[in-house]
Amino acid sequence: MIQILPLADIMHEEVLLEDDFASKFEGWELIEDEEEKSFIKDSHYWMENKSKRRWMFYHKKLPVTSKENFIIKAEIELLNSNNDYGQYGLVWGFDKDHHELSKFVVSTEKNDFTISKFQKDHEFLRHRFSDSFEKFGFEFNKQFFSIVKLDNYYYFFLNQHDKPVYVTHVSQMPMEGNRFGFYVEPGIMIRCDKIVVKRLITNKNFKGNPWMPFDNDEMPLGSVILRGN
Repeated sequence: MIQILPLADIMHEEVLLEDDFASKFEGWELIEDEEEKSFIKDSHYWMENKSKRRWMFYHKKLPVTSKENFIIKAEIELLNSNNDYGQYGLVWGFDKDHHELSKFVVSTEKNDFTISKFQKDHEFLRHRFSDSFEKFGFEFNKQFFSIVKLDNYYYFFLNQHDKPVYVTHVSQMPMEGNRFGFYVEPGIMIRCDKIVVKRLITNKNFKGNPWMPFDNDEMPLGSVILRGN
């Protein structure tokens, strides 16, 4: 038997943003020029980086603060990769000047991921980790992402029902602002049909126990966080 040890007693989950891209007026960037294109169509947010060297990002205000616990999750569909290489995924924790950002991205050509805090010109990396991962239950061109901030740690998921692919202390990737969104490297086109942000309220008196009663899903109370949902 595999026993899941709860990381926290989550007393309440509050959905602060659940965007299914049915409207063009929710604050996402809409742009079309020689180097990039983003638009909303068929209940999807479409993003294309047509440049040769510049990474692009498409962002809006994150409805939580750096001191709160939260989940950001989305499923991103890779539509095209002209260069047969590059990365795409999520960015967060920056302001409008975006001098420093954090990113959680996957490779277009193989099942590799990277998590890093970087300067916008990539001259300086405060923190970086890369590894391979195993993909479960998705179409080959769709990728699930979930970023969970719980107390003093970040947990990163690439499968909804599997363990996190990486865990790091928040001091390694401090938030510089309250913006978040999508990251796209040159030659890549992606789209997303939904992005969700939840605020998590935890029991501050919880110390962790080797045994916990089961909830309605027959999971130990508090362990839902391990599934990235």
